[in-house]
This record gives sequence, C-alpha cells and structure tokens, in this order.
Amino acid sequence: MSTLLIAGGHVIDPKNGVDGVADVFVRDGKIAAVGRNLKEKADKKIDAKGLTVTPGLIDLHVHFREPGREDKETFETASKAALAGGITAAVAMPNTNPIADNQTVVEFILKRSRDLDLINIYPTGAITKGQEGAMLSEINELKNSGAVAITDDGHDVQKEGVLKRAMEYARTCGVLLMSHCETKDLTEDGVMHEGWISTQLGLPGSPALSEDMAVYKNILLAEKTGARLHLMHNSTAGSMRAIREAKKRGAKNITAEVSVQHFALTDKECMGYNTLAKMYPPLRSQEHIDAIIAGIKDGTVDAFTTDHAPHIEPEKLKAFQDAAFGTVGLETSFAVMNTYLVKPKHISLKQGIEKMTSSPARIIGINKGHLSKGADADIAIFDTEKEWVVDEKKFLSKGKNSAFIGKKLRGKAVYTIVGGVVKYDNGTIIA
Repeated sequence: MSTLLIAGGHVIDPKNGVDGVADVFVRDGKIAAVGRNLKEKADKKIDAKGLTVTPGLIDLHVHFREPGREDKETFETASKAALAGGITAAVAMPNTNPIADNQTVVEFILKRSRDLDLINIYPTGAITKGQEGAMLSEINELKNSGAVAITDDGHDVQKEGVLKRAMEYARTCGVLLMSHCETKDLTEDGVMHEGWISTQLGLPGSPALSEDMAVYKNILLAEKTGARLHLMHNSTAGSMRAIREAKKRGAKNITAEVSVQHFALTDKECMGYNTLAKMYPPLRSQEHIDAIIAGIKDGTVDAFTTDHAPHIEPEKLKAFQDAAFGTVGLETSFAVMNTYLVKPKHISLKQGIEKMTSSPARIIGINKGHLSKGADADIAIFDTEKEWVVDEKKFLSKGKNSAFIGKKLRGKAVYTIVGGVVKYDNGTIIA
C-alpha cells in the first residue's frame, strides 16, 4: 500500500464545488480523502502551502505525431511536455502515418500509452478513410477498439451527405464526433486571418466566414441527426454566435472548445512574417478575441485545448506562405489561461480549471477531472503567481514552435501526479 498526503494547498475541484485550503490524501493511486487538517500518515508528503491543487488537466486536442513523424514528436516527448504543463490526460488526433482510421492504429496508441506509463492518452479515429472525406471508416470498430471519438481534424468533411451519414452512424454507435470546421472553397490558399494585417503583409487571407459557415452546417446536421457533436478550435465571433444560439435552442448534444492561443493572441503576431504565429485556424483580429472571451464568460465555450502541433525547425523557417501551420502548447496552456483570462478577471481560476478538467472529461465520457473519493489520483499542483518567460530551449517537447516564445506568463506546474505517482517534480520528470 502506497500513500501520499498533499497538505495545505488551495484545492480547486470544480465538479465537487471545492475551492479553498484543504489536504488531499491518496491511497494506492486513488483519492482517499479531501478535507482540512487530515491526520492520515503517508509514505510521502508534499507541502502545498501557497500552491494551488487541482485535478490533472485534460487536453482534448493534441497532435502526438506518432506513428510516422517521430522527428516532430513522440508519445514519450509529448507526454513529458504534458506533465510539465500539469496535464495528465490528452486526446490524440488521428492525422498520423498511417492514419488512425482502423483498429490497428488505435490499439497501437493505447499500447504505447500503457507501456510509457506517463500520462493517459486517449485515441481518436478518423471519420473517413485516409481523412479524404469520402468513404466512412468503420466507426463502430474504432469505438470498440478504444477510440473516444471520431474526427478528421486537419480536414473538414466537406460533403454534407458524408458528414450526415457519419453523424447518423456516430449516434447509432454512441460515439462523439469532433469536427474541424472549415469551408474549403472560402479558405482557398489563405495562410492567415483575412483582414487589415494580411492586406498590409500582402498575404492571402482566410476569412472568418469560412469557419462560420462550417460551424452552422455542423450544428444543423447534429440537431437533425441527434449525434453528439464537439466543435473544435473555434476562433470567430460567428462561431460563438452560432454555438450560443444552438445552446439557447436546447441543443444539449453540442459542445465547443477554444484553443488557448485564440483568446490570447491576435493576427498582429504575424507582423514581420512571423511563422511561429502561423496556425489553423489562424489568429484572428481583436473583435474575434473579444467575442471568444464573451463566449467563455457566458458558458458558450465548454473547454480549453492546445491544438498542440509540433514541427521540425526547417518547416517553420520557410517563407510565410510555405511554412507549416501550428503551434505547440502543452507546456504553456495553463499559464496562458491564467495570464490572459484569470489575471485580467475575465473569469475565476475555478472557472478556468473547470474548462480544463471536469468539462473535457464529460465531453469524452471518461471518469477523470475531479478529486472525488475513489477517483484516480491524477493531480496537478501549480504556483499561480510564478512569473516566467517562455524559452523554447527549455521545452520538453521536440517541437519548439511556440507562438508565445519570449512572452511573460504567470503560473507554472510544480508537481504533476498520475495515478497517485509523482511524475513531475519542480522541473524534473520522474519516470
């Protein structure tokens, strides 16, 4: 029997309404008790006075790159980066090589997660074969193999008939469909947000309307079919409006995420042809940032994610039009949320933690993201006041392509605990 006592921290457990100083006692990998001045003796004690104790963070949107692009990232390197960010569970996107459109790849991901024993990795399966938007994957097979959702992330299913059938099958199989919303005919060759900055830079823009129309399409189809729909990396005022309207109509089968960069940074980051700011969906103008924050405050947004997209350096050193899309985020997501939402008092820390723990867990249907008695002891401990400057040289991720390099953030993981075992301790991975 192994025991751990986390003493005197400010415990925030949104699912159970906990927000105050308390101890957390762990026995054999499970939460045994949460309360003031616990008297239990433990094998290991962490003095958490002055620190914030939360359920381990859950990231719904991570590109691990394995199998196929291990030069960019691996399950091991991404998992270690996640631990450094207080993340104990992550959902793997299917755009690997080979694509996760079959049982074999899904089972491989699950085995790699078990063998590494670092964080909990939950695979998704592709909606369509090869993510080509034409032939549906064996959706029930993917679910039975362990996929928590299906998605063609990186590609929108452009054919409405195919998407409708996918939603019908997803509902029948009882699996979540996660949708990347983009209208290709409108995006064309756009490489950043279409607006004044793209005009100044002479770069082809991707209009917000491309996302808006696709979000409306997905919502209408989900309302018609009854499928559980999760809208990924929303970035526009139009998306917020569409999702808000759907929820007001009573659409309980629809949830939505925002990647943290999309409430923190504007398209001004692209000035100077800064390819680190090139991502999809693109960083938008301030009016869209304001709308996203409003959607966060009124509950339109259910979860925060990273859309962690690591690349090798040469892919970002190209001319802006040719550079790869994407930014890494596993090691910075909590700090970005804390810096850009909590410290300016847009939301409370408890509200932010809820969108990174219990709400993501609810969306994918896993019993995680809380500190209930008997729950898996997946725990993060943060210093919410620690100021630090993002330095890619210190990243544990292989990907160094962060849009936040050089920016000062507040809040950092001190300990990350998975299944009652301390996996990250003040900058050191304990494997």
